[in-house]
Amino acid sequence: VEPVIWQDITRQYSADSISVVVKNNAMEKASLMSNAFIHIQEDDTHYDQIKGTEMLAFFDEKGTLERFDVLGGASALFYIEENEVLATVNKPESKMLSAVFENGNIQKIYYYDAPKNDGYPVVQLNEEEKLMKGFKWQPERRPADRKAVTKLSLRPSERKRFSKVTQPKYKQTEIYFPGYIGDIKMQIAVRDSLRQIREREQAMA
Repeated sequence: VEPVIWQDITRQYSADSISVVVKNNAMEKASLMSNAFIHIQEDDTHYDQIKGTEMLAFFDEKGTLERFDVLGGASALFYIEENEVLATVNKPESKMLSAVFENGNIQKIYYYDAPKNDGYPVVQLNEEEKLMKGFKWQPERRPADRKAVTKLSLRPSERKRFSKVTQPKYKQTEIYFPGYIGDIKMQIAVRDSLRQIREREQAMA
């Protein structure tokens, strides 16, 4: 119900439905379906905003946003900083847009099919014009830490203890399905080996 994802405190992603792909303990891709809205807090009163029918967000191996695509009725509001002050606001609209990020900041934006872009000095915006329709910044819903979501903790691993237990021989299985159990054990060994390699790579990164 009203799903929301936060990133680095200042970024909020919301939509009627959100699905996330997680790889190596980090978000790889997120799909925001219907009434998708991205909020990026610049300060206490200014927010970069992007909305559309559907959005696809892509993250790097560390879980940092590196690109998002807005599909269907894309509109946005971006503040441009000059001399460390938010001086200009851009209000682009197009059927589709794609934004590329670097170090968490927007570097390039591509507009597709009949783009429209209006720019104004920030001082000319009234309070209502600062917020797009559907804006809903919800810091009160953001969990302060993991324990705010659940107080449960992970049990200590018992892998080493169980690895020393004598494994069953599955004699009947070997009679009717020769080689099946051996293949399963081989798959488990390969999986564990790949996991150890990934853990070493992450430790060295």
